[in-house]
Formats: sequence, C-alpha cells, structure tokens
Amino acid sequence: MFLYIGIILLGNILIVLGNLLCVGSFSGWLYACGCSVMATILVIAVDGLTAFLVRRLPEKWFQPGGRLYAVSQGERKFYRCLGVKCWKDKVPELGVFTGFHKSHLTAPKDADYLGRFLLESNYGVVIHWVNALFGFLILAIPGLGGISYTLPVALVNFALSLMPAMILRYNTPGLFRLYQRAKK
Repeated sequence: MFLYIGIILLGNILIVLGNLLCVGSFSGWLYACGCSVMATILVIAVDGLTAFLVRRLPEKWFQPGGRLYAVSQGERKFYRCLGVKCWKDKVPELGVFTGFHKSHLTAPKDADYLGRFLLESNYGVVIHWVNALFGFLILAIPGLGGISYTLPVALVNFALSLMPAMILRYNTPGLFRLYQRAKK
C-alpha cells in the first residue's frame, strides 16, 4: 500500500511542479495543489464506482475456464519479461473490499476454494482494466485546471490499475492448473 501511496504523492508533486514551471509563476501553487488533489480524488471515486458496478455483474460471466480469461503463452512470456514475479508482492491486494483475499492460497487442494479464487481474480482483472480506461473520464470534468492536471493523473491511474491486472493474469495459469487437478 505504501508503494501506491508513494507513487500517488510523488505523481501529485510532479504534476504541481510541472504546471508551476510551465506557467513560470509559483504564486498559484495553492491552485495547482488543489487541482491535482481534486483530480486524484475524482479518479479514485471513478475507480470505486466502476469496481462497485463490475461486482454487480453476474458471476457466470467470470467463471473459471472461460476463453476470455485464458492467458496465452505469449502473454505469460510478456509478464515474465516485465519481471512480475519480482514486484508482485509490493502491489497492495484489496480483497478486504470483497471479503476474499488473493494475496496467498489458503486451501491449494480445495476445488471450491480455487474456483472462487479464480472467479475473484477474473472479477479483479475486469475491474482493473475498466478502472484503467474509465479513469480518463476525469478529462471531461470541467474546473479541474485543464488537461495539464487531469491527463497526468489519469495516466498514473492507468499504470496503477494495470499493475494488479497483470499480477492476476500472471497467476491465472498456475491457479487454473491447480483448480483442474483439484476437480479430478
């Protein structure tokens, strides 16, 4: 969680400084801080709303084994090249909001548990992709200081939303193999 908070704070500081340097005047620093913080709060609200809405979709759309959630060999290779295994434990897992923690397996031989784990992972992937894309909606909100504030915030949100989606996708093939083995 500290990694995300640090990235958000550093992002806000850089956005404020970048805007102040472009304007050439540091007299509007309070305005710059306000715009950056408001854009960040709004993008977090959009993320929360989209997560809430995706969780209301039928479970049957997110069941394990669907072709939509299959991870190709090329995608797995891409995640290995990005070194997901090295940094995946530094990204916060927010299973507290759904009541199902995905930070570690507690019953690796229980088919029902693994099926639920995959279901929650599939929900998570969709939520994070939707958050990454819908975060750009803040560009359309007037009064946030313009694109020089909202676009950087949306880009930081995009990157921070993709990281957990990649982790979930990286873990899916192994989880699915365990799930199939446990079903037999």
